[in-house]
Amino acid sequence: MGTSAVGFAAHASPCWLRRGLSAPLNSGSGPRPSVPPLADAQIRLTGEGEGRRLISRLASAAKGWWALKVLVTGATGFVGARLCRTLKAKGHEVLPVGRKAVAGGYDWSAESLTRGVQAADAVINLAGENLFARRWTAAQKEKLIASRVTGTTELSRLVAARKPACFISASAIGFYGPNATDTLDESSPSGSDFLAGLCRQWEEATREASAAGVRTLVVRTGVVLDPNGGALAQMLPPFRLGVGGPLGSGSQWVSWIHLDDLVELFLFLLGAEGCSGAFNATAPNPVSMKELSRALGKALHRPAVMPVPGFALRLALGEVADILLTGQRVLPQRALAAGVGFRFPEVSGALEDLVGKKLVT
Repeated sequence: MGTSAVGFAAHASPCWLRRGLSAPLNSGSGPRPSVPPLADAQIRLTGEGEGRRLISRLASAAKGWWALKVLVTGATGFVGARLCRTLKAKGHEVLPVGRKAVAGGYDWSAESLTRGVQAADAVINLAGENLFARRWTAAQKEKLIASRVTGTTELSRLVAARKPACFISASAIGFYGPNATDTLDESSPSGSDFLAGLCRQWEEATREASAAGVRTLVVRTGVVLDPNGGALAQMLPPFRLGVGGPLGSGSQWVSWIHLDDLVELFLFLLGAEGCSGAFNATAPNPVSMKELSRALGKALHRPAVMPVPGFALRLALGEVADILLTGQRVLPQRALAAGVGFRFPEVSGALEDLVGKKLVT
């Protein structure tokens, strides 16, 4: 699947093979291939001597064929940037989309986005205003809706017309609403608060692509752990000073995922031809806020005994605080059933990997 296999196909294979392998990916119109990358176990080499070597060369060339051109919106965000780097490392070509023109990529203007989708074999949509960057005033709610629902609706329309191999669009476990008691999976109903409604609209915005026969997936992401962004980046400064602790009572569930596992889930779904619909992007072992705080303190060799009172959080964040103080226990049931493996299933191992090796004393 990597670039070396592509190079081998271009230089070492017969001309008829080069034409056969390159045409589906380089043609300017028509549906894109919808099959997953070939695994080594799928290739059976037979014969002896020259015959065996020829089959090996053809197999290497065939694996190069499945490198994709992947359009990624939100490509400069902390999740999008990591995903783009990983896609490139796997031999795929990334077509990035940003709010403004991205070097070698596209922006959200109708003409630019249309050209980007027409060039793509697959589309991954990560764009959206930061959910928890500020209080949810009426104006901020409108921004959140416009950045997710309006943009995804337009992208879905273009995908429906182009029919790439697949369309993967981000969502959030906020779909289920705050829930202090139930264990939730992809079959659980949606909640009734603002965030749940936003997530429903966000997911429904992909409907045009799905109705057109494009393999469409929504990825309901939990709390992404990475020191360069999201909740962990905000938690690190007080914890490093020894004044960190849980939010509120600390008994609320936190459904988290290591950024590396999130990226690997996107890659898995990109190639999993039999998968469609909603997938929870959370680790298989959610923890309480108190357990998360304790694990972070241990990774940093710092105490974690200074809780943030619930009333203070509500004064600072308003409606957002209710989500953080109630929490959700969400399991990645469909990912596990599909055979997805999590490199970091336990929060202690995840935090040790993310911050324990980069301890600032």
